[in-house]
Amino acid sequence: MVIELRNALAFQRIMTGVGGNELRVEEVPVSFELETVRDLRRRLIGWRRAPDLGQDWERGTPTTWIAALLDDWHQFDVDALQGRLDALTHYRAQVEDQHVHVVRVVGSGPRPLPLLLTHGWPGSFLEYLNLIPLLTDPEAHAADPIDTFTLIIPSLPGCGFSGPPPNSGRTARNVASIWHRLMADGFGYERYAARGSDLGAGVTGWLARDYPTNVAGIHLATPGLAVPADARSPAEERFAEAVARWAMEEGGYMHEHATKPATLAAALSDSPAGLAAWIGEKVVAWSSERIDGVPAFDRDLLLSTLTLYWATNTVATSLLPYWASQHADAALPADDVSPVPTSVTIFGGERVPFPKPPRELAERYYNVTDWSEHFAGGHFPAVAEPEILANVIRQFFRPLR
Repeated sequence: MVIELRNALAFQRIMTGVGGNELRVEEVPVSFELETVRDLRRRLIGWRRAPDLGQDWERGTPTTWIAALLDDWHQFDVDALQGRLDALTHYRAQVEDQHVHVVRVVGSGPRPLPLLLTHGWPGSFLEYLNLIPLLTDPEAHAADPIDTFTLIIPSLPGCGFSGPPPNSGRTARNVASIWHRLMADGFGYERYAARGSDLGAGVTGWLARDYPTNVAGIHLATPGLAVPADARSPAEERFAEAVARWAMEEGGYMHEHATKPATLAAALSDSPAGLAAWIGEKVVAWSSERIDGVPAFDRDLLLSTLTLYWATNTVATSLLPYWASQHADAALPADDVSPVPTSVTIFGGERVPFPKPPRELAERYYNVTDWSEHFAGGHFPAVAEPEILANVIRQFFRPLR
């Protein structure tokens, strides 16, 4: 990875935070090292094919699917991806000991609401590309111009162009504290909104709990909701049983991330085939499908995501949030609800469905003022159903501006 700082003074911002602590934010270009891309293409030619264990996904990623994906990856236009990156405004923020990559897109009109978007795993800031124009220029997309947002899209520590976290990882609460400093001290947004899916939902939940006077509201999709051991309602009990079944059949990746990430990372960092199989299987399983049965997480985005993980060599550090969650007492507490208004959207349609939590469980963690369910969208709604997600976000935050 090459990140070259521009020397022009206009691209450097230094903010003084609470207590006089400085937080440095600099506008930077981002690009991929040419030799890294060349090495990737060499490896994609010389990969060794595994024995065929079946083509039905029941035992994991089919060999023929991987072969086709790797052939497409070898032909992938990295220059076109670089062009899309060049069209965005990138920042490098140094928050305490954490280097964070941020994309910022200023909304149209005089008063766009700052909205922080946090991705999950195995995602990246790239999954928000289709959502950006819908939220930053609503008038151009047949929506009310008052519903405009300035988007701040950081990459989680250890993901993409962000720097690595400590070897112990960072909990969702720790990342939330970094995000708040980034918003309040780095960009000067004392009041802002936040939205997240998957790991990003956990970070967003802690923002609402720890900074309720600054966070206008939060939107969550795929929120991780643990069912408390006692005082369970019948719906919560059914959900807990469904989660246990899902974890037994589908949760092996999560257990490996949380217990032995370095062992797994040794293989994924060395083998494009391994990386593509590990991430590709989850993308296919967790995406909703189009009418033709193809995952809504399209091929180009999958190849862009794989290229980002490979070129930045960040798959190892992207696993550390699971380790941190397993080894730190940092779970969002139940029955101690933040006053921040919360919208929860449950998206469905995944090839391998996630258990859907009941609203009453979400209300034990959040001040749920808006709840909706959709048959499509899956684990990546910003990719699969950006129009639906944009409409939910616009409507929810409209009275909170």
